[in-house]
Amino acid sequence: MIRDIATLRTDRLVLRPLRADDAEAIEHGANNLDVARWLSVVPFPYTRADADAFLSSKAVEPRVTWAICDDAGLCGVVSIRPELGYWIARDRWGRGYLTEAGRAARDAAFADPTRRSLGARHMVGNERSARVLAKLGFRVVGQRTDYYRALNQDCQSAVLTLSRADWRRLSRTEQPYRARA
Repeated sequence: MIRDIATLRTDRLVLRPLRADDAEAIEHGANNLDVARWLSVVPFPYTRADADAFLSSKAVEPRVTWAICDDAGLCGVVSIRPELGYWIARDRWGRGYLTEAGRAARDAAFADPTRRSLGARHMVGNERSARVLAKLGFRVVGQRTDYYRALNQDCQSAVLTLSRADWRRLSRTEQPYRARA
């Protein structure tokens, strides 16, 4: 299992470990209903206390979570929990950042030779996330009901998976995320 959080670099992004001073940027990015509505665990409004609690949880949990940073700074978060999860600030939508960050995180997950698969979920109706996960090679394997805090209601989530075998096939055909030294 991957325990150490390494910094990953792509053509346009740096995925780095979260820091305590990320709280303000996380609050700013997640405190937008266009973002929070699609995330099951994120409340709305999203406060500084929520950001601080999120950062504290990442310090003690054995997960791999990165801050997604572009030239302007932190603009989202991507995690492997054993599921792939992510969000990006509303003003960065449409740039392909989640596909790029997701690919780097996905590949880092499969760097663990014991990992057989990687799961993911998205709210049914979240077509943007469905497209990102399809580009990353995930396949829908079912649905389940999840409680979405920002909406204060149960919603259907698509359940997806990517097997190691499918990831290997993808890694031979897709352009790599081009890690930089």
